[in-house]
Amino acid sequence: MRTYRFLQLDVFTDRAFGGNALAVFPEAEGLSTEEMLQISREMNLSETVFVLKPEGASEARSEGTTGSETSKKEPSTAKDHTESEPQRVLRRLRIFTPTREIPFAGHPVVGTWNALAREGVVPLPETGTGWTRIFHEIGIGVLPVDIEFKDKQPVQVVMTQGKPALGTVIEDSHEQADIARAIGLAREDLDESLPIQVISTGLNFLAVPIRALSDLRNCRVNSSLLTEIYTNLEATGCCPFTRETIEVGASRAHLRMFAPGDNIPEDPATGSAAGALGAYLVHYGASGVEPVDGGFSFVLEQGDFINRPSRINLEVKGTAGAVEQVRVGGPSVLVIRGELFV
Repeated sequence: MRTYRFLQLDVFTDRAFGGNALAVFPEAEGLSTEEMLQISREMNLSETVFVLKPEGASEARSEGTTGSETSKKEPSTAKDHTESEPQRVLRRLRIFTPTREIPFAGHPVVGTWNALAREGVVPLPETGTGWTRIFHEIGIGVLPVDIEFKDKQPVQVVMTQGKPALGTVIEDSHEQADIARAIGLAREDLDESLPIQVISTGLNFLAVPIRALSDLRNCRVNSSLLTEIYTNLEATGCCPFTRETIEVGASRAHLRMFAPGDNIPEDPATGSAAGALGAYLVHYGASGVEPVDGGFSFVLEQGDFINRPSRINLEVKGTAGAVEQVRVGGPSVLVIRGELFV
């Protein structure tokens, strides 16, 4: 019998029992793909992450400081790197829903690197307070992750996502009505100032703009119809949202994410969907935020209607019509340490 340690964290929250729960196996060497899927079903969370040694080349090039280099600045403002400098990949992450492996996701990356920072995998800043940039390998390639420490403890993880992409737009009124019906709303509840569109920063979602927060609250999903609609569009889930928010200040949209085809009735916090939605809002000039230093910073809300409030920090680089990069971040809380027997 083999024993594997795991940690469970609540991600995109600063308190236990909020955000999105995540299981992380920090030393997953020796597990087969089938065993990983079985374990993910056993954990019964929206995602479970298995951490492995890097599979590809041990070095990759990307923007930012080296994996062992630290900065006391916010990572988005750190300019002191050399393009030709090699970047060491610390770990490879494999991410599973209860039904399949996916190449990329948001809260699994943010939560996993919070967990690995607690495990001592991440080099600390010189003083124990500040930022460290590392690189990791996931299904869409090698990307940087920035971890903020305070007194040697991780307080925030910020991930750089894949290239923002806007896909199919649903223009047919009958198809729009079917999408509204699939989430329990009427076509009149849609916000017609923005398109229903497939969006992505590495994982496809169907973005559905809703006029009012009260309508978003009233969503009642027809699982079979919604799954048929978004899978036919090669999306992972459906992401209805409104620009009305619960909190004032930095919040600019409230979203929900339904993926019944992956046995996820509703996700409390979806970093990949939030990143893609942030790019979409900036692309259409709908973020409600003025750009600063060539970028936009704001917060997206999620999870409140299922009693798992989550707040996702967004940094979007670029301009309306020309989004270049999306970074998503937030805190995580460790809630469980355990062992699993295989």
